[in-house]
Amino acid sequence: MNGARLYDLVMRLPLAALMLYNALFVSRDIYVHLFEWRGPTGLTYGTTVAALLATEAYLLLVATLTLVRLRPLRKLGGIVPRITALAAGLLPGSLAWLPRVEPTPARQMAGTLLMAAGLTLSLVCLGWLGKSFSVMPEARRLVTGGPYQLVRHPLYLAGTIQAAALVVLYPSLAALLLFTVELILQIMRMRYEERVLRDTFPEYDEYARRTTARLVPGVY
Repeated sequence: MNGARLYDLVMRLPLAALMLYNALFVSRDIYVHLFEWRGPTGLTYGTTVAALLATEAYLLLVATLTLVRLRPLRKLGGIVPRITALAAGLLPGSLAWLPRVEPTPARQMAGTLLMAAGLTLSLVCLGWLGKSFSVMPEARRLVTGGPYQLVRHPLYLAGTIQAAALVVLYPSLAALLLFTVELILQIMRMRYEERVLRDTFPEYDEYARRTTARLVPGVY
């Protein structure tokens, strides 16, 4: 096995295992809410169940795509782009470990709806990416359909929405600081990814001219 294949395998298995491990815990929460729940079953309960189901689907889809994705045509060299991608991918999870204050019903509703929306957008983006899914700045196939017709990085927009949902649920100065750092890392990550896509696909410049927004049309 050459070095490129070994690296590709090393990058696939830990991420897939991590997603499946997290999926086990989410499935337990789903079971509790569906079969052992004794609390109120209003709109907040419904949106919570929807967010849990979307989370489970997201984790399982990421694990699957990680294992079956295409070999990259090109990778961006250097350690900084790789560290940036890893940090941007892992940092939102750290928000869940911050000290929590029980959210008010309004914050619970708003945060859960945001989380469900972000996860749903993630699923749509992953469906369009398919075997082109990447964590690191790598080029596999240029995807320009679906949500990628509207913005160039809809999957990162989805992740930003999910991080914002956690800030709404558990607001604090630390959470706001982490969210700001996450947004900066995602912007850096987008630029690294665009660099490798532009170097790999001659048609990327035309796509970028046609789809001018990276995250939000008319904003950025």
